[in-house]
Amino acid sequence: MKAKSIILSLVLIMVLIICAGAARAETLAWNAVTTYTDGSAIGSTPVTYTAIWSTSSSLTSPTTLVAGTSSLSSTFNITTAGMPRGSTIYFGVKSTVGGVDSAYSSALSWLVPTLSPSSPSNLRVQ
Repeated sequence: MKAKSIILSLVLIMVLIICAGAARAETLAWNAVTTYTDGSAIGSTPVTYTAIWSTSSSLTSPTTLVAGTSSLSSTFNITTAGMPRGSTIYFGVKSTVGGVDSAYSSALSWLVPTLSPSSPSNLRVQ
């Protein structure tokens, strides 16, 4: 019985290690919006941001990463965000001031990294 508990514990630890390795966080960041399109200062009016990603460079059919944040970045997980590994995706961010949305930023392209196993290590002849 004790041996079964030890084996199950080891299997659980290995699964947690594998899942933790695949759960690497990425961060998308942007600069603060401080002016309106006419160049006048926004001042102390709160600015919020919505960050999205899409498989289209024109940002059609976007998936939201974060909405209504005052933060200048969004941390995400590739897997939980549903991003297709090995494909190019595009990010966009829009600002909102007083209930009025800006256009999305120019799209930022990013090649989503693939998942591949690590190479064997500690090679030796015995």
